Amino acid sequence: AKPPVVLDEKTVNEAVAQLSKDPILESLISRVGADALIQDCGDTKPPTQAPLFNYCVRAMTFTMVSVDAGNSFLRRLAIKIGVCVECMKESDRVPLLKEAVAEMRDGGGKFSDMTSEKLIRLLLEGKSRELEFTPGLMGALVKTCLVLKGKRSGYPHLCGETYPCGKNDNHAIFLEKAREQANGGDVSVSAGYSASKADFIISMVSDFKSKVTAEKIVSASDREAAKMILGLKGIGDWCAGGVLMHCLNRSNVMLYGDLTVRNMLNDLFQVSHNDASETMVESAADFPDTAETRNLLDELCTKRGWEPYRSVVCLLAYHLQEENLVLL
Repeated sequence: AKPPVVLDEKTVNEAVAQLSKDPILESLISRVGADALIQDCGDTKPPTQAPLFNYCVRAMTFTMVSVDAGNSFLRRLAIKIGVCVECMKESDRVPLLKEAVAEMRDGGGKFSDMTSEKLIRLLLEGKSRELEFTPGLMGALVKTCLVLKGKRSGYPHLCGETYPCGKNDNHAIFLEKAREQANGGDVSVSAGYSASKADFIISMVSDFKSKVTAEKIVSASDREAAKMILGLKGIGDWCAGGVLMHCLNRSNVMLYGDLTVRNMLNDLFQVSHNDASETMVESAADFPDTAETRNLLDELCTKRGWEPYRSVVCLLAYHLQEENLVLL
């Protein structure tokens, strides 16, 4: 079978050459630049188990919440894992951290200098952006959650009572409360997830240990990989598309579920024009994600010859939003 096409420097340059034949996209590409699009692709090394698990956890976390709220969940989650690991017997803690560090280093990139000491510090400081959540680390926290009615729940560490840990809050207070809880105190603070999202995390830990392998997903076609990812509890279309495009670097993904992408394409190409639509993505009229919308977007991609580089069109939409570029 033909291997899936991934976005690397060579592929991005090929995509730019093809997409520039579209006069509207050519104008956007000339302002964004091929170098910026190449940088968007990041590390093109195929993801291993830990990076894939990490991306799925983050994608699920940010579903239906604001960026700030999602970051707060991940910050509390990191601290909870850090306290959990900190309280372990040395004979359990040392190999767990060693395994997590090895998995992060194996993924390459910014984790090449990760050490056990650095990892536990980052966890306790809640610096979730500077680490990866591995199946082992997450599994350690899950094991400390209660079994209710014969089933592992997320209480009291993944879900349940919690305490603010936003970007403007004192994160040391949450750490102090988490440590007090771990030492048998009356205080109870969780990562703050809903019970359903906590259940998704528990299922994800189990799935990545038993039936999901990065090797299989990396070698699968886009359609087959999407099917495997959608088989994970808590992962919907939006999350699966994000995994394909941002984690697996697939070149031909159309993020139907992303409002930014849909609105850009609607305003630029009047796919389903609404007179109330503005000329800036940030104030564009809503273009709902429906079966009809997806068919219209597929027709647009085919008509204008964007395949197999639809992912680059999505990247252009993000730049359009970030830089507030005026639509043509």
